[in-house]
This record gives sequence, C-alpha cells and structure tokens, in this order.
Amino acid sequence: MVRVEQGRRAGLWRVSGRRLVGAARIHGVEVRIAPKTPISRLLFLLGYSAAPGRWWPEVVDAAERDGLLAAVAYAFVRATERAMRYGPLQGYRSVEDTLPVIRGRIRPSDQVRRHFGQAFPVEVSFEEFTEDIPENRILLAAARRLLSLPDVPITCRRGLRRIVTTLADVTEADIGAAPPPWVPGFHNVQFHSAVRLGELVLRGASYDLDSRGPVRVDGLLLNMEKVFEDFVAGALTEALRPFGGTTHIQDRRHFLDQRHKIQLLPDVVWCRNDGHPAGVADAKYKLGKVSGYPNADLYQMTSYCLGLGLDRGHLVYAAGETPATRHVIRNSGIELVQHALPLGAEPNELLTAIATIAGDIASPMP
Repeated sequence: MVRVEQGRRAGLWRVSGRRLVGAARIHGVEVRIAPKTPISRLLFLLGYSAAPGRWWPEVVDAAERDGLLAAVAYAFVRATERAMRYGPLQGYRSVEDTLPVIRGRIRPSDQVRRHFGQAFPVEVSFEEFTEDIPENRILLAAARRLLSLPDVPITCRRGLRRIVTTLADVTEADIGAAPPPWVPGFHNVQFHSAVRLGELVLRGASYDLDSRGPVRVDGLLLNMEKVFEDFVAGALTEALRPFGGTTHIQDRRHFLDQRHKIQLLPDVVWCRNDGHPAGVADAKYKLGKVSGYPNADLYQMTSYCLGLGLDRGHLVYAAGETPATRHVIRNSGIELVQHALPLGAEPNELLTAIATIAGDIASPMP
C-alpha cells in the first residue's frame, strides 16, 4: 500500500512507500519510488515470473535513467508484439443472444419467459470463435492504460498504438475494472508473458490509498514483495522439475490443527511422485542481514513443517550473498534454513542460486 496522510496544515501531505516502486501523480505532484534492485534485474524478475522457463535474456531498449514506468512499457510492447507477430490470439467465447434463427442451443426457460407462445425470435447460446477473448481484452486495456500515462516515451507509444489498432475488434474494459480471468494453457502459450505483464500493468495502476479523503492517483506502482514471491515460486518450480514430483504454489490444502481450522499457506510445496509433501519454502522480501530477520518467520516455517510432517523448511530472502543459515528447533528435530538470494546478480547467477536452493530442498537430511 501507499499511505497518504493529510497534514495539519492545508496542502501538507505525508507520503511513504510500503514495498512499492514506480511513479505516481498525486494532486498534481509527481512521486517516484526507485527500486533498490537495478531496473534491468527487476525486469528480469517480472519477465521470468510471467513465463518461467521461457524468459528471453535480451536487453530492453530502455536505459536506467528512463525509469521503471518506461522500462515496463517497453517490456510490455516487446512481449505483446512478439506474441502477436502472426495476429491476435483467437478462441471460443460463450455467447447468449436473441436471434431470428436458431444457432447453437435454445434456452427453453428464457424462451418461455421472454417470448411465450412465439417461435421467433429465439433465445440461444453458442460458442463463437473470435478475437474478443479475455487475453486480448487484458492486452488492450494495458496498452490503453500505458498510453494514458504522461511519462511513457514517444517511441514506446508508437508500439502501444499499434497494439490498440491490431485489437480494434476487442471489447474495451471499463476504466478501473479488474482484469478478466483467463486460463494459461498450450493454446495460448505464446501469450503468457505478454498477458501477465498486462495484468501487472493493470494491477499496478489500481492501488488503493490509505487516506482521509479522495486522492486521485495516476501512475504505475509495483509491489516488490509480490514480485519477489512470484519469482521465487516460479523459479523454484522450474528448478525442482529434474527431481520429479509436483510443485504447488500457494497450496491451500494443508492445516496446522486436527479440525482443519488453522490453514497453512506456504508459497511453495514440493511433493514426491506419491503425492506426499517432501519440501516447503517461503519467500520473504526483507532486505538486510540474516541476523536481523525477525523470529516470526522462523515460527511460521516451524508451523509449516509441523503441519506438513516435514523435518526441514526453507526461507528465501531478498538479500546479499550471505551463506545459508541453519537452525535446529529443540525437541522436534526440525531444521530451518534461511537462504539469501542476491537480487543484484546477473540472471544466470540468480537462477544458479535458485537451483542450489532447489537441490537443498530435494536432498534428504543427513
């Protein structure tokens, strides 16, 4: 969240960022929150989270001085134009309509209620193959949203206008509406990165403010905590594939108590082929020294291990290159491992660090 408080004097405001980065205009005042992580690394985290295992290690044509908004806009344009190089995605959409002829399936209850005793027009439902599908609606809404922001570079605006023109037959979403739900699959695999970046743009443009009155905010803000958690979950999922089994993200199937009243929500649960949990990890976006990490994280991971029946749990922090710290919990035999992930490292080095964590998760305790 961004907290905006009105001061004691008229026109005086106090603004503080809470793990958000980006740019926003508040009552005509421009506020920029720069990420501690280099923009190029942040784009890597965003791109990898959008399509784990399918990221492109190319340089986005935006310098560090252009800022986060410009960099995200460039990344979105490039991903979308790559996805639509053969045209917009098409798919089936369920349609209910009133027609002069029969098409698809008649809806008897609606037919009787609206046209009692008449054969035509007919209330029908059918599947239509069209470009007007959720994926394209997200891309169109994100392109229009970026075009409405003043700091997007002119060269990037050309690409955004091309996207809008290409998606001319797609229904425009209402301003401020939540992105429509869509289902990632093989049929739209080329669009995964672009659509998820589009969702990121739409979410980043709709943060609520904690304030005492109406405050208009126009900009793009990204939650670094969510970006980091998504990256760790996606990267660990890919890194654990060679060990077999399945990986579950934000797994809601587990509870701490016998009556299933205390739900557990770990970021990553790795299960072996028999379906039983074999590893658990949680991402914590807390920059600093390992010695300064709060004990509450250790208490939480201990609960995860107890509820999942595991003897080891892993906490992954956004920090420097500090070696992993291990704690053995008394009277339980549970080992907790705190890993420090160097976000400033090159992408390949970052993924190598993730692979090391995955190997630790998959290896049995000595």
